[in-house]
Amino acid sequence: MPCPSQVAQVRAARNNADAHPEHGVLSEEMQWVLRNARLHAADPALRSAAGFAQGAGRAEPVHRAQVGRWENGGVEMTRALVRRYETVLALPEGQLLSAIDFFARSRKPVRSAATLPPRTDPDVDATLVLLERALADERMTGLDWDRLSDNLGRMPHAMVRASDWERIFRRLLQELSLGLHLDYARRAEALARLAGHPRSGAVVAGLAEEVVARPDAQFYNDTLSLLQFTRDPQALSVLLGQLREPTSPSSLRACLIVLTTLVRGARLDPETRLEAVRLAVRHLRDPDQPYLVHRGAANLVRTLGPAGSHRVAAVLTAEDRQAAASIIRDGRAITSRAIREAHQRIRSVLEAGEGRAAAGEPILGDLLQTALGETNEEDRSNALCILMLSPQSSIIGSVHAAAFADAMARQDHVAAHESATVLSWMGQVEDLDMFERYALSPATPPTVAMEAGYVVGNTVEGPGRRRDEREAAFARRVAEVVAAGTGSGPAELQDELHAELLRGLVYVLGMRGRRDLLRALADALPVPGPDPRAMPEIARGILGWWLAVPEHLRPER
Repeated sequence: MPCPSQVAQVRAARNNADAHPEHGVLSEEMQWVLRNARLHAADPALRSAAGFAQGAGRAEPVHRAQVGRWENGGVEMTRALVRRYETVLALPEGQLLSAIDFFARSRKPVRSAATLPPRTDPDVDATLVLLERALADERMTGLDWDRLSDNLGRMPHAMVRASDWERIFRRLLQELSLGLHLDYARRAEALARLAGHPRSGAVVAGLAEEVVARPDAQFYNDTLSLLQFTRDPQALSVLLGQLREPTSPSSLRACLIVLTTLVRGARLDPETRLEAVRLAVRHLRDPDQPYLVHRGAANLVRTLGPAGSHRVAAVLTAEDRQAAASIIRDGRAITSRAIREAHQRIRSVLEAGEGRAAAGEPILGDLLQTALGETNEEDRSNALCILMLSPQSSIIGSVHAAAFADAMARQDHVAAHESATVLSWMGQVEDLDMFERYALSPATPPTVAMEAGYVVGNTVEGPGRRRDEREAAFARRVAEVVAAGTGSGPAELQDELHAELLRGLVYVLGMRGRRDLLRALADALPVPGPDPRAMPEIARGILGWWLAVPEHLRPER
């Protein structure tokens, strides 16, 4: 547990902007976050510098020139200043701070405290209260996790037992899996901070090793992603082990995502580097692996083997694996023309509406380029999270729904996957019928249907008859997929991709709190069999995960 003497250790290096050299690099991004939020204020009167300066009755008025200094680097960026913007614009606490944290995380993955922490030292008593709540069956808000993770991050020698670290991580991983929008962002940042704490590395590596060994795990990405935020030496060995003998396509994909990010900042010995490239190429050339695994393997080859990557791309081009070759050669899976067209459509909509002044911002352009064209999934996720928290999110979602529909009409499943990745962050209610149709159609490739399910599960829909019908339809499709995999012999699973489809379909019911439908599906399963890879057993584990979520962790939509 933290004690007062430990707080004194951080006083000499108080976490303000001057103590963080990366803030100079981030200053333009921070200023854009403030400026972009003001220019898209819900209240039109606050969009001008003069109107915003008045404070809307929620902050002390200032001269309009002060707004220019805030947004153009004339003053030091602080947490209090960002909070003023959130307050005046009536935004949820932490929405702009979270965007800044994700900008910083892109540049410095291992960081155990907030980018803009409070100016005061951590309150030990308040930290203990939060720690006890996190270890008990009590609700924790995103703000609670933000404060606890930042306080512990500024106490490098905090005495937290390994078993307590593990309980905190297990709980927060579960909450992250259920979170949406700002709730998700705050928990993701808190997890990254806690994983970067100097006392938690071995626990993080142990959790990752445990989850990749389970073929019935509902999620792999969130747990494995923790490995990029720790310097523990076990992290690399866990990922290489999964690369050698993957548990499932989902676990392999998660391994490739994190390993690609991890090796960018690590110096691998030549033997390890050669083995990783060889294994990645093997997965790339495996026709039974889904596109998302091929995409992850291509990213790893591009990151690890620039000297020989063009030869690999040439071989893949000859084998008609154009998307993988494009990723290795150019760092993108779709054409630069398609990326430019999507970017231009978004900009055109912005220029035609209230976002005209912000449409040409270079930082917005960089974010869109990364979100639309970057296949490295950690870089892309950071950009997508920032855009999800930004006023442009609904426009980006609508443009990509149209792009997804167009790609499916052309049967361009690579382009459909790329748009679905964006839409899992920024799906819009008006597009739910289309994604339901693709998710439930047996004609849709399983991994595309899986991603369409994730889009539906992540899009909040108000109560009503149409919502009830939608959820009942997903439950019927889950039953069909399970029944199709109940044969005997070596074809029990028929295709591991259908297990991935099952995860996406069940995700919709779980995220919408339909425990009644989940329970009915679980009760209808046949008696347990001996093969954990048989479809009914996979389904039992997936459904059981959702049904086991305790009351205090279930999100309050």
